[in-house]
Amino acid sequence: MAKVLVIYAHPETKTYSTTDKFYQQFITSYREAHPEDTIIEHNVSEYMPFPLNKIAVSIYNKALVNQPLNPDESRFNDARQKWIDEFIAADKYVFVNPMYNLFIPSEMKSYLDIVMQVSQTFHYTDQGIMEGLLHGKKAIHLQTAGGDYHGSTGGPDLSQLDLGHQYIGAVLHVMGVDDFTGLYAEGMDQSPAHAPEIMAAAFDRAEQAGRTF
Repeated sequence: MAKVLVIYAHPETKTYSTTDKFYQQFITSYREAHPEDTIIEHNVSEYMPFPLNKIAVSIYNKALVNQPLNPDESRFNDARQKWIDEFIAADKYVFVNPMYNLFIPSEMKSYLDIVMQVSQTFHYTDQGIMEGLLHGKKAIHLQTAGGDYHGSTGGPDLSQLDLGHQYIGAVLHVMGVDDFTGLYAEGMDQSPAHAPEIMAAAFDRAEQAGRTF
């Protein structure tokens, strides 16, 4: 039985959400194919309690010189540690977001700041090289975008502009997770007349990915 951690970054709305429908297609297929797995979901756009703020920086600086934390720092650190432990314990990661200006939503960036912790998810070798501590895990990135960045609708390959996917992959690599792939629903705004066909094809890819992830 695997532990699956879903990091979803998109505000909940009552209107049609392409991102949510794309994700639901994937996760429904996953649940059907892996009924024994445990799935934990966090919508970090709705709840992001541990930003990289002055408390977090103070905790980091005090750790460098082995100084005790004050009560506010201790509460922050203990609560944040639960999220780090949860990330370390997971076997699979699912990152879900719409593209925002060629990047991921700021809340997802904040989440990655939480879990990218020296001595817990990566460390520095004696040569000063970053080395991951999380091995044997896998991750997938589900992303929606109005434009076509990955040739999904037959356009040119503009994946170099997808800075968010590159960033997630780079951070995971530092932490030792190299089994990482992307799944995209994109081009609906660029080709609105073909949006239904584009989404149908994306849903098919999501269903297949859910079965095999």
